[in-house]
Amino acid sequence: MHLKKLQDLVAIRIPDYIWQAFYQRHPQMSESSQEIIEEGFKDYLALHLWSKNSYAMPSHAVDALWHVLIEEFQDFYDLMCKNTLGYELRHKPHDKNPTTKQKEEQRKQLINTWQAACQIHHLDPKNTQTLPRLFQIDTQVKWENGIHFQLPVLLAMYGQLLDTRSDTSPSHPNSACSSTTAFSSSSCSGSSSDVSHSHSGYDANSDGDSSSDSSCSSCGGGGD
Repeated sequence: MHLKKLQDLVAIRIPDYIWQAFYQRHPQMSESSQEIIEEGFKDYLALHLWSKNSYAMPSHAVDALWHVLIEEFQDFYDLMCKNTLGYELRHKPHDKNPTTKQKEEQRKQLINTWQAACQIHHLDPKNTQTLPRLFQIDTQVKWENGIHFQLPVLLAMYGQLLDTRSDTSPSHPNSACSSTTAFSSSSCSGSSSDVSHSHSGYDANSDGDSSSDSSCSSCGGGGD
């Protein structure tokens, strides 16, 4: 992970005028949730600094902030992405009626997020005793219709990924994104399609300066 970009990311503060727009959209939320959601959004950006990969967004609350940024404050968002990631993290909708293959990909991206989120917080993704911050946010801020994760289920899903990867890709035992196996368990209290966003379509061989797409399913805001 690039230290200077990480320092820039940690230093980011979402301006008050953006939060005013956020609370206009979500008046049920208290200002006490602001710091938690902001830190969650920075955690999601940090995943992309950790490794260029495809990541699901496991929080509707953080997703809602993302929508405000891209829909109302594009200039701020573009500059933030450029200064921290070196490229634009773009957003496009998931299919609301995903195919089996698309559901498998969403589950894979969720586990990518799980592994990276654990690692940036120095947690063991195979045996952590607590959820990483990004997976706790909807519960902490009491987001309406939020995603509420169960630690044993996520650990089981990750273990299944490791087992499948061991069978199919023995030469790459540490590659969390090598398997496209479907997981039979749900990772949260809703369906697997409840995961809000996933970063997809990034060329792992690129130099990091190009834009990258992110996709959205059942999230709190719009977004095309």
